[in-house]
Amino acid sequence: DMEAFCKACDSVQEVEKVEEGSESVFCVACGEEFVPSSGASAEADPYSNYKVGLVKSVDAIPKQKDLKKILVDVVGDGEEANFVQIVTNAKYIDAGWKVVVALENAIVPAGASLDDGTDAIQIKPTSVGGVKSSGMLCDSPMLNWTGGAKGAVQQLPDTYAIGDKPPAARPRA
Repeated sequence: DMEAFCKACDSVQEVEKVEEGSESVFCVACGEEFVPSSGASAEADPYSNYKVGLVKSVDAIPKQKDLKKILVDVVGDGEEANFVQIVTNAKYIDAGWKVVVALENAIVPAGASLDDGTDAIQIKPTSVGGVKSSGMLCDSPMLNWTGGAKGAVQQLPDTYAIGDKPPAARPRA
């Protein structure tokens, strides 16, 4: 899946090539054809592959003292097939929380580069304590927000919709 910034939608959208070998793409959401700006997409959008999600369930993992298995709805259609399963060691997390999830291919922390010598990582599905984990719950530092404790899952107010990109600054509760 390719993503690029669509001016017509004024947001980053899934795009497909118009034809092989052509630089033009079209926006899957609105059909607009354009040539994506080269190389700037990741820098322009530090929150690529980050989504607002609603925690649907929190379960202890047998024999894993500090780990929890969490299902998060990042689509908003309530379809369990679309929920993202995440394993976390966060102390405080509850069903019903709105959170920010770094999904597959997201660069953590937001806006970092894998080449800039920082300890940035790219999210990939992995197995934690024998349980599949396909993302990461974000704390403030991961989102490059000021305020908010490292290691504490950042809770969002209800005004943020499931599937939205996270805000660029920490919302005041």
